[in-house]
Amino acid sequence: VLFGGAIFGATTATAHHAIQAEFDTKKTQEITGVLIRFAMVNPHVRWYFEEKLPDGKVGEWQFTASGPGAMRDAGLARIFKPGDTYHVTFAPAFNGARVGRLRTMTFPDGRTVTMYHEDPNKSDVKVE
Repeated sequence: VLFGGAIFGATTATAHHAIQAEFDTKKTQEITGVLIRFAMVNPHVRWYFEEKLPDGKVGEWQFTASGPGAMRDAGLARIFKPGDTYHVTFAPAFNGARVGRLRTMTFPDGRTVTMYHEDPNKSDVKVE
């Protein structure tokens, strides 16, 4: 029984990865797009966007950030509205995929939500 617990514990410990392994946190990119879907899922919430590209085509993006608990605690669980246009800044994926770690999201009314920054002394989620 102890051996099985040791294996389970090791698997759990390695299952969660540092965001710096997937996203280039030294870079910031941005898009303006229409929110298609917001998902409060574990371990990190997800936003799905469509961005109109210069050639007229639509590019799809997926962003991740804090977990659902942090979103609820900050009062952000119900403020994102599919169909609205947002300006998003994010750390891009190393592999070039259209995914990113959300940094900020600016709402149509000008409010900005900060979801991630490099300062460990600040809260990960705030509204300005």
